This record gives sequence, C-alpha cells and structure tokens, in this order.
Amino acid sequence: MRIEDLNLTPEERAELEAWGEQMAAKAASEGYTERLRPTPPALLELQRAAARRIYLTGQAEKAVRDAVAQARAEGLSWNVVGQALGTTGEAARQRYSAA
Repeated sequence: MRIEDLNLTPEERAELEAWGEQMAAKAASEGYTERLRPTPPALLELQRAAARRIYLTGQAEKAVRDAVAQARAEGLSWNVVGQALGTTGEAARQRYSAA
C-alpha cells in the first residue's frame, strides 16, 4: 500500500511522513539498517545452491542405500559391495548393514 492510497489530509500525511522519518533515523542509529538491507541476489543464489546440494546429496545417499540393499538381497558379498563403492567390505558393512 502506498501513502497516496490512504486518503489522508495534508496534516495527517505530514505527521505520518515525519513519524516514518523518525523511525528510519532510529533504525539507523540503533544499527537496524544492516539487518533491513535486502539480501543480495548472489547470496540468495548461494543459499539456493546449498539447499539443492543438501537435497541432492540426500537423494544420492538414498539411491546408494537402495542399491546396496538390492545387491545384498541378490547375494553379493560385502567385499564386492565395498569394491563397487570404492571402500572396503568392512567399511561398507558398517555403513550400510541396516540397509
């Protein structure tokens, strides 16, 4: 909503504008302006990318857990599973034995 949309008298408008200036000055003097500054687009993009990374990492981990469970269900040994994952059979067993 804009101030023009409020149907104010000239006196009310002047009073409201003065109050707004006072609040802006108070915010500046108390350090609020830094927190009120809009988030830069580069920071928003970085936050989005970090959120995507978290989501995609979770999806990749789920896919690996599912594949390990399938491999084990089909009789593959932990050593074979570990080799496929680039680790030892014991490390694979410790990490994925609940899968």
